[in-house]
Amino acid sequence: MKGVRIVDLTSVLSGPFCTWLLSTLGADVIKVESPKGDLARGTPPFEDGISLYFASLNRNKRSIVLDLKSEGGRRALHRLLETADVLVENMRPGVRDRLGCSDEDLKQINPNLICASISGFGQKGSLSQRPAYDIVVQAMSGMMSVNGPLGGPPTRVGYSVGDISAALFTTIGILQRLYERDANGGGPGSTLDVSMLACQWACLENAFARYLNAGIVAGPIGSRHPSMTPFEPYPTADQDIVIGLGSGQDWPNFCETIGLPELSDDPRFAEDEVRLTHRDLLDEILGQHFKQKSSSHWLALLIENEIPCSAIENVESVASNPISAEYHAFSTVNATGAGEMRFARNPIADPEEIESAAPALGQHTSEILSELGYSSDEIEQMTE
Repeated sequence: MKGVRIVDLTSVLSGPFCTWLLSTLGADVIKVESPKGDLARGTPPFEDGISLYFASLNRNKRSIVLDLKSEGGRRALHRLLETADVLVENMRPGVRDRLGCSDEDLKQINPNLICASISGFGQKGSLSQRPAYDIVVQAMSGMMSVNGPLGGPPTRVGYSVGDISAALFTTIGILQRLYERDANGGGPGSTLDVSMLACQWACLENAFARYLNAGIVAGPIGSRHPSMTPFEPYPTADQDIVIGLGSGQDWPNFCETIGLPELSDDPRFAEDEVRLTHRDLLDEILGQHFKQKSSSHWLALLIENEIPCSAIENVESVASNPISAEYHAFSTVNATGAGEMRFARNPIADPEEIESAAPALGQHTSEILSELGYSSDEIEQMTE
C-alpha cells in the first residue's frame, strides 16, 4: 500500500485499529485530531504519561490537530482530503455532513476518494442515531447469548470483538474498493457503510446457520464446541489442558493414544452424533483419567500422535515463550519519553518493518500543513 494516503478521522478503537492495520501494510495514515485529542489518549493504564491503549492503536501514524469547528480547520481538512485515497471515520452518523464532508461534498472535493464509515448501527438504519459501545453491540447481536459458562448467564466476549471485527471488515472493504477503483483506471471513488451490529451477525455464522435451517437456538456452553467432542478443557494432575478433535477420524487414534482403546468401539461414543449425546458421561470418564498424570505427560503423548491440544496459556506465559519471538508476535517501538514499548504485531505485515511510536498530539501538524501548500506564516496563524 505504499503511496496510499489515509485520512483518519476516527477515535477510540474500531477506526484506529482499522487504520493501524492499513499503516502496517504501508499506507501513509494521517490522524486528524481535535485540540483535545482522541479520547483514547486519556484511557489508563499509562506508562510515563502515555496511554498504552492509545499507543497500541496509533502506531505508524502522523497526527495533525485541526479545529473542525472553525472554517479554517474545515478548509484544511478539505485540502487534506484532496490529496487522499481513503477517508476513514467512526463519528456519529450526520457529523461528517456538518463538516462539509457529506457524500456529495466528497465527490466535489475528491471524486476518487473512498470513504469508509464505521458506526454501531449503520449510516441510514432506524437505529443509526443510537450510541453504541462494544458491549451494547455484543448484547444486541446475540453474541453474548452464546458466550459464558455452561448453562450460565450470557457473558461479554473477553475482548472487544464488536470493535475489532468491524475494523477487520472495514479493512477488507477498503482494500476491495481500492482495487476496483484502480482497476477502473483511477475512479470513481465509493462509500463503505460498516455497521458493528451487522459484523457481529456475520461472526455468528454457525449459530445462525443452525437456527435458520434446523431451529436450534444456541446458548452458552462454556468452552465446548456445539458439534464436536472432545473439544474443551480437561483437568490433569497439575493444570487444565485443551483437546480439540475436529473429525471423527481422529477418535480411534485419540483413544489409543491416551490408553483407553476400549472407548473407540463403545456404542455410546463410537459415532460423532452419539458421542455428543453422551458428552457429559465422556467428560467424566476423560476427566478422571487425565487427572492421573501431569499436563506435560499428556501433551507430549498427544502432540506425538498429532492430536490437537495445548496447555491453557495467559498473556504473561505467551509473552515470555520463545515461540512468540519465533512467530514475530510482537512489535517494538521507541516512544518519546517512555523508552522502548512492545505491542502485538499485525500478523500479515512484513516482520522486518519497524513500526513508529504513536504520535504526540499534533506532532506533525506543521509538517502536514506544509505538504498541503500552507506557508510558514499561514501555519503560524492557524496554530495561534
